Amino acid sequence: MRIYADYNANVPMREIAKRAMVEALDLYGNPSSIHQDGQKVRMLIENARRSVKSALGVTSHEVIFTSGATEAAQLAIESANQIGFENVFLFSQEHDAIYQYALTMWKDAHLIPSLPNGQIDIEWLERNLDNIAKPLVIVQAANNETGVVFPLSKISGLVRNHGGALLVDATQAFGKCLPEAFSGYGDWTIVSSHKIGGPMGAGILMLAPGIDGFRGRVGGGQEKGFRAGTHNAPAIIGMGAAAQDIIDITDELTRVKAIRDIFETELKKSFSDVVIIGEDTNRLGNTSCFYIPGWSSEFLVIALDLAGVSLSSGSACSSGSVKVSRVIKAIGLGDENAKCVVRVSFGHNSSESDATRIVDKLLENYNIMVSKAA
Repeated sequence: MRIYADYNANVPMREIAKRAMVEALDLYGNPSSIHQDGQKVRMLIENARRSVKSALGVTSHEVIFTSGATEAAQLAIESANQIGFENVFLFSQEHDAIYQYALTMWKDAHLIPSLPNGQIDIEWLERNLDNIAKPLVIVQAANNETGVVFPLSKISGLVRNHGGALLVDATQAFGKCLPEAFSGYGDWTIVSSHKIGGPMGAGILMLAPGIDGFRGRVGGGQEKGFRAGTHNAPAIIGMGAAAQDIIDITDELTRVKAIRDIFETELKKSFSDVVIIGEDTNRLGNTSCFYIPGWSSEFLVIALDLAGVSLSSGSACSSGSVKVSRVIKAIGLGDENAKCVVRVSFGHNSSESDATRIVDKLLENYNIMVSKAA
């Protein structure tokens, strides 16, 4: 039986989301229509919106449904650009969906550096915000590759003190830590359905009270003009069901963290030279990003796949490639070790036996590699 340990790339659909989505496939009314068939779908979409807001722990924020986190990110960036921010600070570890698009808007954006443990260099940000009026700061709530969680409370305070605005990419944090760690800090906040166990094809742009969004994409005026186009009702309804399932997620987070901790304990017992990135700082409880010097991530990912384990060498959005990621480069890891970094991430369907079996498979393949080298 295969072991899936790539929850940061995609979370298997929760059963409640799957059922809701399948039931929605039998609905045929357009949610923009005023007849009963259309309004039935509209009601389910609005229920999904309320569930997402509850899972995010907000009440007065505006929640806009999109086709995913990438579209939500672009709408947020376009909104900030429309306002006219000139002093833009972009976190060097940001996902390409935000990083690349932001740099097309602001070619002279300041890149916020990382510390060797994967944390944001908050002291650099504090120094460089001095004497800057109305900055725009773009940061993640948690990194998708290392699992490091960033201090949004402090970052938000710095931004507010300078009269600026904050764009938070909470895509990896939503469903993997409690909402108070990431929700409510940003003027614009981005999350995705498939990262919480909902279907692919749905996402959220959340606007803080008093914050507007970009309305330049003309069309049918859906989502209050923020995002034109007929709603993807089954995906939205499925996302709402997944969000409902994680409103009270404390026990799940505790269980998943215990699995991750077992994995890392066994990993360190088996490989004395293993390095776990971010081990000394705040991380998502499901994520272990590590390297064993001399063991390439390309070999490891392929070997473990053949052994029945799905894990990752970084972001899953890089055309299926196995290469040194920009995130790992940003934290300053040398080229040789950077080529060895892999990520294991657990979730709601994971078990303790998954953790120990992955280490066993690693050890088996390591011994095979050593014997061939001899």
